[in-house]
Amino acid sequence: MLKQMLKLLKNDKNNQGINNPVSDNISNIEQEIVDKPISDIKDYSLYSGERQTANTVEGIRRDHTSRYELAIDIMLKKEEPILNGADIFCGNGYGTYMLSSNFSNVNFIGIDGSSEAINEANINFTRENNIFSNKLYPFTLPVNTFDIITCFESLEHVDKDGLLFDEIKKSCKSNGLIIVSVPNEEIHSLVLNPHKFHFRHYTHSDFLDKFGTDLELITWYGQNVYKFDESGVNTHQLLNEVDMYPIEHVQGQVNIYVFKKR
Repeated sequence: MLKQMLKLLKNDKNNQGINNPVSDNISNIEQEIVDKPISDIKDYSLYSGERQTANTVEGIRRDHTSRYELAIDIMLKKEEPILNGADIFCGNGYGTYMLSSNFSNVNFIGIDGSSEAINEANINFTRENNIFSNKLYPFTLPVNTFDIITCFESLEHVDKDGLLFDEIKKSCKSNGLIIVSVPNEEIHSLVLNPHKFHFRHYTHSDFLDKFGTDLELITWYGQNVYKFDESGVNTHQLLNEVDMYPIEHVQGQVNIYVFKKR
């Protein structure tokens, strides 16, 4: 079933010939970057500063793992059966591994634009019920396939974020869950805290107006990660780990949304 899921991922012209995530040809990614305008050039390397790099779950920063723990808790309460799951922009695969470890009867696929990250995922985080694929966005996901889709800290990295979210919605089954997190402009302002990898941050109301209109919002959470000064500038000092866990219905530096597809 996992191999069938991988084949369902349709390649566009920028993603041809990368069905095997481990043996991906880095020249394809290099060509993709060269072909883009200078303003769109991105660093897809594992050590760009945008991805967790530890080769064990225990080595991953607590705010990241707690989002997947939250997803696991939500999945345990889901009444409908869960057969297939997708982790969009999975990084080095630790989250996909956490999900697949807790649901051994569910098939999971992790997708990321970094060939280095996917290579690490295949070395450190593979299980019998997961598989990893190196895909640069834009990509096409199989329609009506997944019962659960996680997409954490990703939409802000994509210029055409609405198109990516539309792709996620199309690939989610009816009554399936979409769990997505984004930085909150109201608390973690991109204006006050410029970020070279982010196109935007989202206010709570604007995010729901843009992405939640044709989905059922089950619940939402806020999560804090850093200490900010009185003017709203990030000091990049981490909070205590116990203070990083998401809190329901309280806005945070990051907001996490749980949608159900009607």
